[in-house]
Amino acid sequence: MKVSKEERISRFLNHVGKYASIGVNLASLALGCSVKVDLYNVLYPALSIVKRELGELNIKIAPREDVAVLKGSELEVMRIITSVDSPKLPINSINDFNPDSLILLVEAFQGNASDPDSFANVMIKLFRELAKVNREIVIGKGHSIVSTQPNASIHVLDFIKTKIKDDAYTLVNNDTIQVIDPMDEIASRRQVSVALNNALNDLFSKGAFKDLEFYPIYDAPGEYNHKLFNEVKAYVNELGGKLHEVEQPNLGYLLIGSTVASRLDREPPMFYNEVKEGFKIIVTRPFGELSIIGTYVALHVDEELYDKFEKEVMSVDELEEIKEYALSQMAKPNIDVAEVIYGHLPEIGRKFNSDAHIAATIDISGPGIFVFKELAETANVKIRLSNIPLISPEVAEFAASNYVIADATAGTNGAVALVVSSELVDDVLAELGRIPGLKPMVIGEVIGRGEGALIVPDYVSKYIKDKAMLAKLTMASNILQGVARQHPALRLARAEIVVTGKVQGVGFRPLVRRNAKSLGLTGIAKNNEDGSVSIIAEGEEGNIRAFVESLRNINVAEIKELNIKWSNYKGEFTDFTTE
Repeated sequence: MKVSKEERISRFLNHVGKYASIGVNLASLALGCSVKVDLYNVLYPALSIVKRELGELNIKIAPREDVAVLKGSELEVMRIITSVDSPKLPINSINDFNPDSLILLVEAFQGNASDPDSFANVMIKLFRELAKVNREIVIGKGHSIVSTQPNASIHVLDFIKTKIKDDAYTLVNNDTIQVIDPMDEIASRRQVSVALNNALNDLFSKGAFKDLEFYPIYDAPGEYNHKLFNEVKAYVNELGGKLHEVEQPNLGYLLIGSTVASRLDREPPMFYNEVKEGFKIIVTRPFGELSIIGTYVALHVDEELYDKFEKEVMSVDELEEIKEYALSQMAKPNIDVAEVIYGHLPEIGRKFNSDAHIAATIDISGPGIFVFKELAETANVKIRLSNIPLISPEVAEFAASNYVIADATAGTNGAVALVVSSELVDDVLAELGRIPGLKPMVIGEVIGRGEGALIVPDYVSKYIKDKAMLAKLTMASNILQGVARQHPALRLARAEIVVTGKVQGVGFRPLVRRNAKSLGLTGIAKNNEDGSVSIIAEGEEGNIRAFVESLRNINVAEIKELNIKWSNYKGEFTDFTTE
């Protein structure tokens, strides 16, 4: 039976009221992985700032990776929760515990998570407290999300150590969400399963599925808190995992997730130096879940958008069917995929063999298509994608065109990408194809080493409308500034830029500064007496080129001309400022 627009919106508003009663505004809250702190405009450049500020402290941030990989088994965890504003840690207890690694969750108020400087300040305060510990602290994995309430700003620190240093690895990850399905009940089984699967997916993508352990993070007001725990416990039992009862935030602000761990008795698929020209890129299924859910929410709070969608794309009945399909996929754990990956990993201590082993894997969730750029940089190769398989290209294009979501390829507990040799690709596709619900396919290949570049189909611009973000994806910019693995030194350069047109008094320079800092550049932007703006930018040459491209697309200005003078890097600046 067809549901009218009025009935549908009324039903949605009823759910909005339920969530609003516990302090969650569905109309403004990011859903699923999109509630994370912005990786490319905030988190990665903030980590670069943190590394410059805290270079002398005894703290190490591990390279960007899906999981923390620890040598040994039989995990022991000590959880500490402290405030973001004034972090205080029991230093003596941490010293006595003697951890191998730290898994860190930061839930920061949105005012502190909107730009690199503010978020770096949040992290610096915590790291200065951590520096009091009398041993090196290795942050094996970090996860950061945005809170819409100032009093729900916390650090959750899970200090980890393995008790038996045997011939096995323990892989550890943390992920949390707040809401995934806006039409589901608060603390429902599906909300919990998607949240926990999201944390598990990073383990599964590395072939780790044995001896699953859960150190949950859950919070909600009143009776929902107890219900959340019961649903978490039931789902962990369903997966055959071990649940540990650990300290919880108890702030009454909705939060669902877990630190998860699994034992891996083979070498993890992190053979980045073995990735060669001709290797294929496989994805296990189409992705882009968050554009579907985000569009569904947007239509129900904006009737004009609702009518536009039904006129230009499809009926909302059809959208609801697609949403249910996407959620059903997200609610399934990718454990079968993990078993396929595990079957193509070398035994511990054995060398990689391209004819038999998967070279690298990565979870396609929050970053969406950007994971392939990260993969190219980490492996130091050039990747060409021939296809971007989305669950619904039509919805994704609508979501991007109407600014519902900045990157319409993003997802939660989504597909897994695998890098395999041409000799192995058919076997892996066949094994994945036997898993119900998957649609494995080759979507690209490695076309060379040494560039860290990603080449994508022209139509990607339909799904990413933010020009600065698109420039980072498609140009030779290093989006992993501050967290990348060490590669041969990139070419540093300096550009002196004069921008003419309507560029003063319109908010141009603050946006210039934001774009520069998001690309890890230093320099200055200042107004000239003739109405132009002068910019000096220093950093990696590819990042400067991406920055210049972003200037052309700052929509508050009317740029007439952009003159660039290139010269050698001087190292004149430590930050990017305006005057």
